[in-house]
Amino acid sequence: MNETPHRHAELLGLLASQVGAGGELPVYLQLRRALTRAIQDGQLRPGDALPAVRAVAAALGLAPNTVAKTYALLQDDGLTENRAGAGTRVLAGDPAGPQGGLTELRRLVQGLRAAGISDEEVRAAVEDGLTERTLPR
Repeated sequence: MNETPHRHAELLGLLASQVGAGGELPVYLQLRRALTRAIQDGQLRPGDALPAVRAVAAALGLAPNTVAKTYALLQDDGLTENRAGAGTRVLAGDPAGPQGGLTELRRLVQGLRAAGISDEEVRAAVEDGLTERTLPR
């Protein structure tokens, strides 16, 4: 994504259409999901800068700490690199590869928690998948 204000405005518009208080997930997870998709879909490419935390917060009506939390999660997911004073940039690599799968798993776990599924049930399901047992229906 070209780093012009116009391109950031496009991204902010996209985020505004996908993130809101009425969603089933907390807004920071909705924002994480939207940015992850933008990276995986190639709307944000390696080396592209994400809009400043304050710009995203203002555009979406969120607290800057909420956006900063999301940006930290994207770094934990291996999708971005945060540098003080230099902003947040998309890392090179294949977001659809193994790290992308882990990102998707984390997103699914958060969705299950939001739906009221206990951590114990999630662990049991993952354990079943790892041991290749068929999950009961």
